[in-house]
Amino acid sequence: MASKLTLRQQITFLGVSLVVLTVASLLAVSMWKTISSHNLQINQRIKSAENVLIEYLKAKEELLLTASKVLTADFGFKQAVASRDQATIASVLQNHGSRINASLMVLSDLNGEIISSSNNQLTFDSTLSQSLMAIKQNLNKTQLMLLGDSLYQLIILPVEAPRTIAYSVIGFQIDQAFVDELKRLMTVEVSFIYNDALIISTLQNIDASHKEHFKKTDNSWLLFERKLYENKLITFTDSQYDKYVAQLSVNLSPSYIELDKLVAITLLISFFIIGITAIVCSFIARSLTKPLHQLTQLSHDFARGKYKHNTVISDGGVEVLRVYNSFIQMGKKIEQREIKINYQAKHDALTDVYNRATFLELLAEKITLHDHNTDGSLLLMAINVRNFKRINDSLGTGDITLRSIVQRIKAIYPEQTLMVGRFSGTEFGVLINLKNNESYEDIIEHFLPPLRAPLKVNKLWLNLNYCVGTCLFPEQSSNAKALVRRTTIALEAAKTENSTLRAYQSGEDEAYLERLSLLEELRETLARDDGGLFMVYQPKLNLENGKIEKVESLIRWIKPNKQFVSPELFIDLAEQSGLIIKLTHWVIDTVFRQQQEWRAKNLKLKVAINISAQDIINTDFIDFIFEKISQYHVDPKLVTLEITERDIMTNEDLVINRLTQLKQTGIQISVDDYGIGQSSLGKLKQLPIDELKIDKAFILELDTSEKDQYIVQSTIELSHQLGFSVVAEGVENKASLDMLKAMKCNHAQGYFISRPIKSAELLIWLNAYE
Repeated sequence: MASKLTLRQQITFLGVSLVVLTVASLLAVSMWKTISSHNLQINQRIKSAENVLIEYLKAKEELLLTASKVLTADFGFKQAVASRDQATIASVLQNHGSRINASLMVLSDLNGEIISSSNNQLTFDSTLSQSLMAIKQNLNKTQLMLLGDSLYQLIILPVEAPRTIAYSVIGFQIDQAFVDELKRLMTVEVSFIYNDALIISTLQNIDASHKEHFKKTDNSWLLFERKLYENKLITFTDSQYDKYVAQLSVNLSPSYIELDKLVAITLLISFFIIGITAIVCSFIARSLTKPLHQLTQLSHDFARGKYKHNTVISDGGVEVLRVYNSFIQMGKKIEQREIKINYQAKHDALTDVYNRATFLELLAEKITLHDHNTDGSLLLMAINVRNFKRINDSLGTGDITLRSIVQRIKAIYPEQTLMVGRFSGTEFGVLINLKNNESYEDIIEHFLPPLRAPLKVNKLWLNLNYCVGTCLFPEQSSNAKALVRRTTIALEAAKTENSTLRAYQSGEDEAYLERLSLLEELRETLARDDGGLFMVYQPKLNLENGKIEKVESLIRWIKPNKQFVSPELFIDLAEQSGLIIKLTHWVIDTVFRQQQEWRAKNLKLKVAINISAQDIINTDFIDFIFEKISQYHVDPKLVTLEITERDIMTNEDLVINRLTQLKQTGIQISVDDYGIGQSSLGKLKQLPIDELKIDKAFILELDTSEKDQYIVQSTIELSHQLGFSVVAEGVENKASLDMLKAMKCNHAQGYFISRPIKSAELLIWLNAYE
């Protein structure tokens, strides 16, 4: 049935109805969101306060722990405790307590009896003695404890010399100033309660009936009761399983006042908007039919990617016409932006050649469409610029140089070059089509000379060096991904071999994939820790006294199928992939655990552990070392870290800084494989090292090579003059060992003395040796 209302009236009625419904819905949602937001803010405030409280207590705990460690490590204090020098003990306790404003400084004997205390009232308190006996079960951790009528945050540490002779107790009193500071930081009220009894609170005029105080409600919303306080209880348990409660309380009254104002204003604005909307709808309804339909159609066209429109809007006011014209202009700009974004997504921003992803995608398309019989072979070259960072750092012309290199690459074979792409910072890919009458050798022969010719950049002529890896399709590869991968393998081989050109060789891809598979196996074996990886130890003979005082720890890997994997192979893979850090962590943990077992058997051996440059520059390495030393109670003086010359020079300043930190703790530093790297004794004298290991290349033929004898003799003499001890590795016969003794070498290791053996075999070997 047709409506008796005009179209304008229908639109007006519909518009007003929708606006009323919308405003009503928005009002309801707004009120709900406001109340929810208010509750969320209160919860976040309490959560934030809880975090502040916990962090504040943790900060106090760290301060107490640091002060306790300093106190218990004080040699004079240990002497005073051992001799029961009351005056010195009291003085030290007072001095250390004043440094951190400690409220309580106590020293007790092993039975919990008070030796000295900063609080004389607690000296003969039997309750305190019992408490001390209980809390010493939880060393290095603070806990809350009620002493008398006062609440304290306490920590207890043993005084060892070297056995435990006493216990030191340091604590902060949780007094009014303490909780007032917490209130200032948390902006909430805080109360401490023990057994439902209020100990201390930031609230004023609150008595034992504190529970009723926090249950009061507000009835200003008639049908709804609102609680005046939002509370959160945080429970702390001491070593006697007594529970102390920190209650965080937020007074909600101020928030309710603001909330009520906001609700009232929201209601007023909502009714005003509904009235204004009803008036406005009647004016705009007549011009929103056909123009609106046209604008809707226009937006649909934009969604489908159709941006060009030549029609003119047939009806509507000036504003509608402006909106229509704005849509048209927006469509043109979106189209231009899409073209630009699509181009940028496929090209390198600096050199304007294809990026790696686009290059690979287009390469796959060209291979699919390529007819080898008519089009010839495809040659893919990966080109890397050597030492580019040094040029960029010294001249600052990196971007210009890269663009110039790309232009040169394009200009060498402009007709046959199908694509040029940038694979990474200084690595480019070039795809060249070989005609039927051209060979790979001819193309490369004519490509390299112009590529390596001096390049003019900003009036400077640069002589750049390149590494080039090549692979042919379809002769050496059948698809795009394999072609790129094999070309990259050839490039990496060129870098390793320090050559300009390297073609992919059959089988290298399989070897590469096999290395990846081996790396994944290593990762899984390391995660399982099922015995496939294990440590062996090679004794080091002290040539001065003939004793075995040191061993070198070496990692070994045997797969479940009993296949032995060369350490040089999997350690090299670990270093290339970054897995070396986890591997070294596993080695350190295993060796320190082994030293703990040896100590239980009264065996005291200094163990050398090999580390890499990646390990020493890792930010967590030093902390990990100290954590494991503490966990296994290892004497740092029984640990030697061996690092090669090459690794020291990788990041010299940082490595020296880290080695210095380790050396200060008593850990010894040894330079491994000395003599085949880049450094010299003149350089090494600046490094924080204790020991040099002469590489086995100079030791294996020591008894027959006069040149090796000169080198070893001079190295030992100079090392001793610089204060280093010397270890010779690779001793294979008695004649070489005798020569090293005569040269006054400090230690020697090699198969003549012993092969690397497991710990159980080492103990048997040591007993037989002695």
